[in-house]
Amino acid sequence: MEYEETYHGQRIIVTTLQQPEGDWKAKAELLDSGKRIPLGKTPDERYPSEEEAKRAALSVAAGAIDRTRISKGKP
Repeated sequence: MEYEETYHGQRIIVTTLQQPEGDWKAKAELLDSGKRIPLGKTPDERYPSEEEAKRAALSVAAGAIDRTRISKGKP
């Protein structure tokens, strides 16, 4: 399942996938000018629910966005 979220104006696509064993995995990608930019480090962990997997992927995306914002500094 795909979800679109926004964090500090940056669009994020989170894709969740249920594994054959019944647990869940998720990955996050940033949208920039209509292109999907995969995040290098998304959790390879499995979660008991889709919501937990989605939150973990969003957390990774938010961290990547925050690091980019910090490195740019104030305008």
